[in-house]
Amino acid sequence: MKWNPFSKKKEQEPELDPLSDLSLDRLKVGYILDYDLESWQVTAHNRYDYDGDWTDEWEIKCAGETRYLEREEDDEVSWVLYRKIPLDTIEENVATHILDHEDPPDAVTCDGVRYEAESSDAGHFHRNQSEDGKPFVNWTYVGQTDTQVLLIEQWGESDFEASLGDVVQPYQFSNILPGAS
Repeated sequence: MKWNPFSKKKEQEPELDPLSDLSLDRLKVGYILDYDLESWQVTAHNRYDYDGDWTDEWEIKCAGETRYLEREEDDEVSWVLYRKIPLDTIEENVATHILDHEDPPDAVTCDGVRYEAESSDAGHFHRNQSEDGKPFVNWTYVGQTDTQVLLIEQWGESDFEASLGDVVQPYQFSNILPGAS
């Protein structure tokens, strides 16, 4: 192939710096990481927009199980690893309570653990960082140990979801590697 001085150079992807790019807060779709003696693959990088305050969420999968790793930065960075649960796992009928009172109860019980309401937020969900966001409202509850989190989400008039989570630390994740997206 002859060299052509007038042809445009192809833009190359910058090389990964293994010391800074392969960190938990820089996960990308396709990356693989180890958690709790299992390897998980990142299948989506979603974002939540709370009126200009952004929260990142990575969907990770392992052996048919899906979890959601959330990174929130307020005064400090916090990490929560969630798993979806059926809404009826919560003893109280939160959907009916929300529809009747516009808010869930102040306290709920799930799997024998009592959770106290901590906060509520409204915003837009951006699947894989898409431009168009889907509106939602959520309510966060904290368990007895402050490391247990219950999240209730409302999508539209009567579509509800629930997730149980544990506060995690970045050191609990290891062997972060780029993979095929």
